[in-house]
Amino acid sequence: MVERMERTFPVTAVRDATSNQRFRPGQAVVGRVERVEETKGGERVALVRVGSQLVSARLEASLILGRTYLFEIKQQGGTLYWKATPFPERTFILSDEEAARQWQQTWKLPAAALPVLRQALKAGAVVTKREIVELAEAVRETGRSADAEDVIAYLFRRRLPPSSAVFRALWAAKTGAPLAFGLGRLKAALAALSTHPAALNLGRAVDRLLSPPLFVYETVVHVLLSAEGQEAEPARSLLARLGLTPLPEKRRLALQEAVRQRQFAEAGRQLGLADEEALFARFAAVDAAYKNEELSEAEAKLWAAARATGDSALSLFHWLRRMAKRLGLGDEAALACAVKTGALPAGPPSLKRLLLYFLREPGDREAKQAAEALLDQIDGMTIAAGGDGTPEHVWIAFPLSLGSRLSDFAVCWQGKRKPSGRLDEDYSRIVCCLTLETLNEIVVDMRIQRRIVHISIFHDDPQLPALTARFAPLVKERLQAHGYTLSGIDVKTTDTAPPPPSSFPFSGQYREVDWRI
Repeated sequence: MVERMERTFPVTAVRDATSNQRFRPGQAVVGRVERVEETKGGERVALVRVGSQLVSARLEASLILGRTYLFEIKQQGGTLYWKATPFPERTFILSDEEAARQWQQTWKLPAAALPVLRQALKAGAVVTKREIVELAEAVRETGRSADAEDVIAYLFRRRLPPSSAVFRALWAAKTGAPLAFGLGRLKAALAALSTHPAALNLGRAVDRLLSPPLFVYETVVHVLLSAEGQEAEPARSLLARLGLTPLPEKRRLALQEAVRQRQFAEAGRQLGLADEEALFARFAAVDAAYKNEELSEAEAKLWAAARATGDSALSLFHWLRRMAKRLGLGDEAALACAVKTGALPAGPPSLKRLLLYFLREPGDREAKQAAEALLDQIDGMTIAAGGDGTPEHVWIAFPLSLGSRLSDFAVCWQGKRKPSGRLDEDYSRIVCCLTLETLNEIVVDMRIQRRIVHISIFHDDPQLPALTARFAPLVKERLQAHGYTLSGIDVKTTDTAPPPPSSFPFSGQYREVDWRI
């Protein structure tokens, strides 16, 4: 006998640990009744399939086993309950597409809402009608519903707030021009606002971001290590120009060993620089003095030798380590920490904060549009970089000026987080993308399984395999210095490359690391 279907049943327990915070009055979710059980106390409990989750609820009324319902979450007298509305299908089992269309018709929503409803259904998301309408309008504005649906799927899969603001930030991060291009556009617009205080501060921040300190640290290390040898006098003179002093023997030897072993973090600790921005400014001044032949002959000879180290790895390490902070990707985390500790974040304001200051002041329309576009992209990357311990992606783009070309060094980390929140360095995948002056766009895909590394390079240049084989021993040596083993490097054609880092998190094809590799 088919059981009689009533309209409501109170929710008492959900297998998801965040259930009490997840379900709120005014929301709705689509679920299918999979099983009805009777407890020892005589109560009847239903297990409802909501996306990939099973929700357990005490029944005060009957529901039809196997049937799909639209559950609207209500509250009455302090009790949270789901108002069940059955879809008027002829068969109990609905496909996701059929259920999404039934949901659309029940709520009398336009067809533009279907991509949003479809992904909410797949993820078992709880949403309000207003949120669906706003997201549908945001999807319509993009004019690219298929691509926008990938972002919607990511939003619901990550259980991000289903707001149009979150969607627009993720969309800007996925589809926007490279950050370096946006920064160049903003810099050009700010040039006409020479009397605008906020514009001046923002312009200086943009200059710093577009002038990465390539070779700075290698040069500093070379000069520091020369301060105790035959070139001690010119070395000490150059160090004074740089605002530095010779290191004690113990630290000098530790620095020398750290550089030899390519232990970049340790080298940074031994340098112990209090003000990196001041160092960069002094470095630029010494470099200008060298080019203008204002250094003594001995100083110029040592500086030329230090600048000719030809290895920017140490400088790049320091630059990448600080870049996320300079962009402002960690501003929200720093603010949360400040609230807990009562101490304001130290250091110069980030680009994100300067953009916010600038947008609050009256100013040029073109400059404001460029600032808003950058802010949306930074917000999108900040959202994508969050984590809750599940396998996921972290994507960040670093603006980089190489030669005459402005480009982004885009990186996507993929893997499982440790309980501490850090991605597991023993099992992960890193996809990098960079546009070079000669090679143009090149993609590098590095897979790490049990600290064994395999690297794939995607490019069509026929000379690249030979160059890769030539540098493979150096890559192997540097990986070994950090406790990793190189299994091999191969070069593949561009058409077989994974999605670029900006699209990688939103691609259903690459959701998780393949642990079997």
